[in-house]
Amino acid sequence: MNEPKTPNLGLNKIDRSSPSTTYFDLDKYLDQNWEKVDSFAEQVEEKADETTAQVSGIQERLDTEKRRSVTLEPGLQIINAERASPFKLEGLKGRTLVNLLGRIGGMESLTGLSRSYTTLALDSINKTSGVNGLKITNLEGASTASAGLAYTPVTGLKSGSYYVLIADAKNINAESGLQIGFGGSFGGPYSSAVKSTDKFVTIWAKKQISTVTAGNVDLAVVGSVGKSGFFDSVRLYEISAAEYDSLDNMTPEQVATKYSYVDSVQPVRNPYAIRYGENLLPPFYEWTVFLTGSAKNNIIKPYEIYQESMDASNYASISISVPVIAGTKYTFNGEISKSEIVMRDGLFFYWADSNGNRLSGEGTANRKYRGTYVVPDGVGYMQFYVVADDFATDGTIKSQTVKDVTLNIGSASLPFKPREDAILALQTDLYADPLTEATNADEVFEKDGQYFKMAKWKKLTLDGNRTWGLGEAGGSAGLRQVKSAGTAIGARAGSGIGTKFDGKLLPQGSTGNTPDSNAVTAAGDVYISIPNADSGWGDSYTPTADEIKAYFMGWKMFDATTYNGPEAGAIYNGTGTKRWVKQLNKNQASFTLPTDSYAEWTPYQLVYQLATPTVEPITSEGQLTLIEGNNQVEVGTGIVLREKAPTPTKDGNGRWNLGNTAASANAPGFKNKSRLVLNVYKDGKKDPMWIKFSAAQESIIGAIYDPSATYTVTYFMLNTYPAAPFVGSVAENEKALLTDMNDIIRQNAAAVSVVETVINEAVGNMSQQNKRNVWGEIL
Repeated sequence: MNEPKTPNLGLNKIDRSSPSTTYFDLDKYLDQNWEKVDSFAEQVEEKADETTAQVSGIQERLDTEKRRSVTLEPGLQIINAERASPFKLEGLKGRTLVNLLGRIGGMESLTGLSRSYTTLALDSINKTSGVNGLKITNLEGASTASAGLAYTPVTGLKSGSYYVLIADAKNINAESGLQIGFGGSFGGPYSSAVKSTDKFVTIWAKKQISTVTAGNVDLAVVGSVGKSGFFDSVRLYEISAAEYDSLDNMTPEQVATKYSYVDSVQPVRNPYAIRYGENLLPPFYEWTVFLTGSAKNNIIKPYEIYQESMDASNYASISISVPVIAGTKYTFNGEISKSEIVMRDGLFFYWADSNGNRLSGEGTANRKYRGTYVVPDGVGYMQFYVVADDFATDGTIKSQTVKDVTLNIGSASLPFKPREDAILALQTDLYADPLTEATNADEVFEKDGQYFKMAKWKKLTLDGNRTWGLGEAGGSAGLRQVKSAGTAIGARAGSGIGTKFDGKLLPQGSTGNTPDSNAVTAAGDVYISIPNADSGWGDSYTPTADEIKAYFMGWKMFDATTYNGPEAGAIYNGTGTKRWVKQLNKNQASFTLPTDSYAEWTPYQLVYQLATPTVEPITSEGQLTLIEGNNQVEVGTGIVLREKAPTPTKDGNGRWNLGNTAASANAPGFKNKSRLVLNVYKDGKKDPMWIKFSAAQESIIGAIYDPSATYTVTYFMLNTYPAAPFVGSVAENEKALLTDMNDIIRQNAAAVSVVETVINEAVGNMSQQNKRNVWGEIL
């Protein structure tokens, strides 16, 4: 017979219905029960301690903010986050690169280049920056010596200083490869040789100058007669001793990133950080479209496309290039249904290098289909295609539908979701001392949701709008010293870095007797030394203030009585017939003193350090957030935010072209040459009706244009600039996450309130109906 027990602790109870329980068993009803109670108390105490620890942990997570430091380096990288959270920017400093070769290394023109037993030709296909690269062909042949390009002798290098010479090179067929080096009186050294023929490789040579001399920068094709190769993005930088020593431990990719190509003097301009979506593939309306014959590309939904093809001359294609990281594993997938399409599968990709040049060739066997792949070395992009290409000749229409394409980091194919990027972009210039960057650098900081710059440097355009006069020194033989008083407001004396109209550097110097130099005083006076060969003023002639202005507008004076051709204008010494000619087009002359500049002219520039830093607000856009898990993040420069778009023009096919000067010679372009247009906005809202039509990045084709609307564009500039790391942190616990969310909500509410106040003031005198119409458009 079962004896009764308590339901929870199992304590013994007296069964009062049994005669055997007429006596009281002390062991059974007291000792055993107390032992069970005590054991339970021990368990309760243990549970209480465990609960207390858990509660304490939760309390700490809710009461104490915990953050993890994150540094986003220039370039593409993978950042792992334990939870989805905003990135809080805590440090972004300026940087200045000074290319001692000016603009000549961009290879946009043959002007200024000299050659030694070679032929030179510009190439618009094989390049790494700008519009062109340079092809050098060996005419004489050399098995061990260099036969290549020699720049006009490089001067201005300083004794005891350190320099690095860098270029991008791609061999064609030179047996011993391509090299760059310190030639002529420099006496070397030279870089390693490039023998790779499938891609550009960054090569470099470094030198400490012991004796000041003038030498050459050589680009060498080392091989037999007729052998050739490509060069681009040649740059020569003065660096610190520490940087000089660290070069030997850097990979070519690291050298290329840290010392990127720039024209003359450039800061960190318009920096950005983009976190790409978990799905790295954008909607189909952002892909490049290609059609032949009567084939069709019909985008049904953002991630669904219907294509038709009849034969090899009637096929449809769309493509997109996605940046990827070598050594990283990616998975590619998508749904495809097709009807008897032959020859080409409708969904595949190729590998491409960092300049977008395909590496895998054209054959079908080189295509990569849906699956998981590790990115090989030397790859910078995956080029994706959706193609309907039927080689049958029966005249029947073949079709296919492709949808829900995905590309994600890792070996598992994730469920489909649209790509959602996050971006933080800042529209500002961030300078620093070229050699001691951290000491005197512009710096970004955030306060109440607004970004500001602690500005320690300032840039000036020295053009004909300034007040100019002859300097006190006047100038020695062969040059004239000119002055613009009080122009460099707040300057620290002797801090100027100048650039000439042709990109040549104007270092600090004695402007009274040193040609092509600048001087800045504490009073803000700017002095420039101008060679007579540039200005056309003779030693015996004193130019007027307006004639100095004309020079800074791009005009050169000459004596027409002894003029012997467009390139041989005689120096004007106060007698004869005074005329002016364009610096950049000696065939265009003026009989009267010019008062305007022209579009081709690039004015003098001056960057100088401020004696006292100032604080300036910065135009910004976006909030950078990280998703839980792996994040692909890109840090770069050169983004332009919501620039007012030029009026579109129609091309020969009746399509609207926005900013595409190639569509029409008279078509207005953007303010800067673009490398890639990110978004087009109609009245402030993203307009998906514009797509990139071809590899010409400015070819933005619109299906619908509303002349009554205001269009703006966000794009990347073609010119390259140095980049700097974004230093910040992300939330590691709930308290930090809640604090971030609180700040964002508060800042957004404040921003909306300001906008609302401005709009209410603007519409204050409108009728109630018009006010409702305005707010309706906004909302």
